[in-house]
Amino acid sequence: MINIPNKRILIICEGLTEYLYAKSLQSELPRKLQRSVSIEIDYNSRNDPQGLAEEARKRKRKAKAQKNAYDSIWLFFDHDNWPQLQKAFSIIESEEFCIAFSSISIEHWFILHFENCGRSFQNGTEAFRYLRTKWPNYHKTKFKHYEELRNGLDTAIVRAKALRRNGQTDYPKHQRNPYFTIDKLIEFFNDLQT
Repeated sequence: MINIPNKRILIICEGLTEYLYAKSLQSELPRKLQRSVSIEIDYNSRNDPQGLAEEARKRKRKAKAQKNAYDSIWLFFDHDNWPQLQKAFSIIESEEFCIAFSSISIEHWFILHFENCGRSFQNGTEAFRYLRTKWPNYHKTKFKHYEELRNGLDTAIVRAKALRRNGQTDYPKHQRNPYFTIDKLIEFFNDLQT
């Protein structure tokens, strides 16, 4: 394992489920790495994607002014039919933020651990109900999502990449359904360990 001194990472999450998932990823890092890499994970009260992007931009500028810039900034959010997604993605692209995104909701990402589901859910409630047919004990704020789904993680990553590659590539990212980049956050955490 390579020692990565003074690495600073920010992850701003839309919801509690995303926050708990990111915290689980962080807790999986070896202790030595947890001490050498500063990872700030925040659950923001302005939880719409545009609000997250604006908050990330504000923190990026403040950190840079304090000469303590972030090495990587992530936004972790769902599509959830937010009306300002185009504005959020515009900020994300101009600021070169990384995203852990799921369309339509994180529950669809969880479904990929059970089956190859390229279905376009219309809203989070529909995806939630479908997930409960696969995972009857699922609860949005249950703390151990990542741990409970670990056995299907590699399969979910392969499925997410295939859906991204074979999906609606002629549409902007914020209009694709399904579309996932949560696998990129997981790979980012894995890459910290190499």
